[in-house]
Amino acid sequence: MNKEDELMIAEEPISIILATNRPESFDTIFANYERQLWKEKELIIILNNDTMDLETWKKKATVYGKVSVFQLPEETPLGDCLNFGVEKAKYTYIAKMDDDDYYGPLYLTEAITTLKQFNADVVGKRTCFMYLINEKELRLRFPGREKREVSILQGATIFTTKKLLQLIPFGKKNLGECLHFLKRCKKKGLKIYSSSCYNFAILRNHAQSHTWRPSSKYLWKTSRLYTRTENFREIVNAPTNN
Repeated sequence: MNKEDELMIAEEPISIILATNRPESFDTIFANYERQLWKEKELIIILNNDTMDLETWKKKATVYGKVSVFQLPEETPLGDCLNFGVEKAKYTYIAKMDDDDYYGPLYLTEAITTLKQFNADVVGKRTCFMYLINEKELRLRFPGREKREVSILQGATIFTTKKLLQLIPFGKKNLGECLHFLKRCKKKGLKIYSSSCYNFAILRNHAQSHTWRPSSKYLWKTSRLYTRTENFREIVNAPTNN
C-alpha cells in the first residue's frame, strides 16, 4: 500500500456499534474504545436491559470523545439493537463490537486497511485467539483461515459499511444475528475476507456470564493450544503485518 492509500485510510472515520445487557461490562466497553489508536472514531452503545441506568452510562460517556448511549426495551432482539445503532452511526464505516471480548490498539486500523486493501465488502476474524481466563490458556480458534476469503466470521469482529448494513441488516434475533447477516451477504456474492488472527481475543470466564455458550467439547474441537500465559495481550497485540 502506497503513501497516498495510507493517507486516504487514515482520514476515514469509523463508527463502533455495541449492544449490551450486562452492567458489569461497563469498564471493558470503554477500555476497548479508549485503547484504539484510530483517532477518528465514535462509539454508539445500546443498553438492552431495563435495569441498567441510562444516566449513569451517559455520565461515564462524557469522559470520552464521541460516545453516545441509548436504551431500548429489553425485549428488543439483539439484532434490532444493532440495526438501531447502524442508523445512529454518523460515519461510512462501521465496526460491530461485543461487550466482553478484547480488542487490541490496532484492531480498527487492521480492519479498515484489510477492507480497502483487498477490496472486500465485509472483513473480520475467522482464525482468532481465545483466552481462557481461569486456566491462563491462550488458544487459536479455526487455525489456517487467515488472510483469505471465507464464508463466515467471528460475529464480534464484523467490519463493513453503513450502506451495506442498511441493505442487509442484522437478523431480528438474540442469537445468530451475525450469522444471518453473513449468510445473506454470501448469497448475494459479496466478498467476505478474513484478516490476521491478531489484535483481538475472545475472553472466556464462566460460561454463564456469556451470551454465546458453546460446550467445552466444541471449543476444544475448533481450537488448538497456543500457549499458557498470564499476559495474553503481549501475544495478541502483534503488528498488523503479521
